[in-house]
Amino acid sequence: MTHQDLITGLQIAEWLILATLSLYTWLAKRQAASAHQLLQLNTRIVALEEHVRHLPDQSAIADLLGDMKAIRAELTGVKDALSPLARALDRINDYLLREKP
Repeated sequence: MTHQDLITGLQIAEWLILATLSLYTWLAKRQAASAHQLLQLNTRIVALEEHVRHLPDQSAIADLLGDMKAIRAELTGVKDALSPLARALDRINDYLLREKP
């Protein structure tokens, strides 16, 4: 084996080691990126589950709808009760405007 053959063999070994190291680094980075993406996705899912857990369910919405109908009926009753009062107030106002010296 000559000196040139030894240098060529070492250069080939160097390229093989660098190629193997590059491949390992690429795979490790890819795996780390996948793990990071998986962690982000898991975090987003947990946040979404917490948000959905605090949303009202169908029965709560039905209860609110019933309460809103009751409030609407009460407001209609109040409006009906206030209209005669408004007419009486208008009459009093007209009287005071006419009778004021």
